[in-house]
Amino acid sequence: MKNKIFFTILFFVPFLAFSQEKQENYSQFDKILQIDKKPIASPLKLPLITIGTGVVSYHGDIKNDEAANFSVGCNAFHFEMQQRMSSTLKFGIRYLHTELIGSSYYSDIQTFYNFKTEVNSFGAFLNYNFSNISPIAKRSKILSPYASIGISLLQRPEARGDWYSNGEKMFLWSDGTFRNCKESDYNAVHSSIIYRDYDFETSLQVENIDNKNYYTPIIASVPLELGITYNISKATKINIGYQYHISATNTLDDITGKGSGDRKGNKRPDGFSYAYASITFDLDNMPRKSKFDATANENYVVYWDEDEDGIDETEDDCPYTPKGVDVFANGCPLDDDNDGIPNYKDKERMTRAFWHDEEGQGMTEAELRERLTGGEKLSQEELYRYYPELLNGGTLTKQFYKRIPKKFKICDIDNNDYIDLNELLYTINSFFDEGANAGPGASFSSKELSELIEFFFLQ
Repeated sequence: MKNKIFFTILFFVPFLAFSQEKQENYSQFDKILQIDKKPIASPLKLPLITIGTGVVSYHGDIKNDEAANFSVGCNAFHFEMQQRMSSTLKFGIRYLHTELIGSSYYSDIQTFYNFKTEVNSFGAFLNYNFSNISPIAKRSKILSPYASIGISLLQRPEARGDWYSNGEKMFLWSDGTFRNCKESDYNAVHSSIIYRDYDFETSLQVENIDNKNYYTPIIASVPLELGITYNISKATKINIGYQYHISATNTLDDITGKGSGDRKGNKRPDGFSYAYASITFDLDNMPRKSKFDATANENYVVYWDEDEDGIDETEDDCPYTPKGVDVFANGCPLDDDNDGIPNYKDKERMTRAFWHDEEGQGMTEAELRERLTGGEKLSQEELYRYYPELLNGGTLTKQFYKRIPKKFKICDIDNNDYIDLNELLYTINSFFDEGANAGPGASFSSKELSELIEFFFLQ
């Protein structure tokens, strides 16, 4: 690690002296140092995109004859987009498409109910990830459980039933067969056995057996969810989960508590469960190629433009320009009045005053003098902006504005309260020394050495 730091420093050493001679080059070298720093985090993160599929099972008054399990039901597809609100909480929107089917046979009372309806669900939800809980975080960073709750709108056409088979109405007999007429001793000889075609051709709302006007095309629901995520990488995750959607109606299957006789159901809301598997793509952590990424056919990527201003980073003098800002050919923002404040920050685009403040607004000489003598404190950056000659001033002038931190005092060999270039280079060289006669840099960590270099340019 120390060897890498040594060669990196050797590469930049020729720039050190030159960077102190001109203010404009001083800022350029400071930008070069940003290569080893973490990029400035954007306040707006790219979303997480999830695509999944699974099996939906209906839970209502019409019970499916098959035992409820994850393999019995209708196929479903869902799409989600989530945005981080914190390290554990995400807000998302979801679309789910499926069909709900139910069939129940009661041969002892010669009754069978069935229905089928298509469902499109649109909703929003909050997702909480338990990965930051200490016991879970210590066990595994690969698997992380999560839970969510939301609200959705179910859009559905009218429910339909399978009452006919090839044009003949079906009647359930006590022996469990379907026939083309009602059960009786006479029909036992004259009836024919028919079979369900699962066509669902009958509109249950048109038939309206219970004579109740309760059909609504849009229904609210509350989806509850539990799942676990398998982290393949920072950008790709596999999810396995289970959702239960509680609807705000009891009419999905056309059987309600308002019915009578055999058609009288319970008053609990209808619902459905969704067992699924999905894959999530974290767009914010997707790998991005840089000029240092080697491939099988080339040594580096030809074009690299991190701030997307159209200027290759190898030629961009202002590599952190906000997106959408107009720039010169060197990648720096436009500055029409050449006051050092780019147009997108400048509140006075054509300043003609004696000087200007940090927002580009003009100041007269009298206003500047009053500000300097009126007790208002100025930052070091402002002092250098108003009096750039201070950057080339003597030792006493420089020490007045920036004193040496206590931990770097050992680098000031001539004890003049100023670390000059020779003292900086000597400290860097001694960083690799060992033993009793090692120089001041031997006691520094790589982080402290980096801080020393930054302090050198700030004094």
